[in-house]
Amino acid sequence: MNLSKGEIIDVNLGQPPKEVKGHEQGFKRPCIVIKAFNNLALAIVIPVTSKQPKCSIYTIVKLSKWVGGLTSDSYALCHQIRNVSFDRVIKKRGSLSSKDILKIHSVLIDTLEI
Repeated sequence: MNLSKGEIIDVNLGQPPKEVKGHEQGFKRPCIVIKAFNNLALAIVIPVTSKQPKCSIYTIVKLSKWVGGLTSDSYALCHQIRNVSFDRVIKKRGSLSSKDILKIHSVLIDTLEI
């Protein structure tokens, strides 16, 4: 499997309480690939949720329904960055537009203070 920046993939992030702790995102959910290390079978991803956040913070980027194969309005949780093995990937959904990738990159620059 090869992954690319901006792809939306379904990932098994683990089942609470054994594999997920505290406020970490878990379960099977869409994630956005930020960086793929195809030769290592690893990817840095951002989990996506369809639940509207209770509070508005700058680390959450809204994604419209049907973008990259999403079936509802969704939210990229840029404060929940994870490194995952390709073994956790269930399937590919689609890809984000350049505009959406740029929005997420802008938030990541600020979040990571780089």
